[in-house]
This record gives sequence, C-alpha cells and structure tokens, in this order.
Amino acid sequence: MKIKTICAWCGGFISETNCPETKNFQALAKDGVMISHGLCPACRLAIETKYGLNKKGDDKNV
Repeated sequence: MKIKTICAWCGGFISETNCPETKNFQALAKDGVMISHGLCPACRLAIETKYGLNKKGDDKNV
C-alpha cells in the first residue's frame, strides 16, 4: 500500500511512500493509495511570511 502526501493548501504533490497494509486499509484507501496532507515548502513559507511565524527570539507567536 502507498501513502501519498499532498499539500493541503495548493494540492501539489509532496511525497509518496510504501507502508505495510493494516486490517482497515481498504476502508481508508482508494485504489490502494491513502492520501495524507501536509504543507509544501512554498506554501509553508507563504504562511510563515503572511502571519509572521517562525521568527527568532520572540515567543509572541506561541
């Protein structure tokens, strides 16, 4: 079975890996592929810039 990770914001492909099948994989997968979401580097940078996140020496964004 494969797990495919796509960007939650832009829908772009991030990665695809093989994983062991579980007893419920057929209910979770479509055509043997499970979809997971993350953020691609471009969207992550855009979000950090827009909201002022990931700045050093300040805990206001915690």
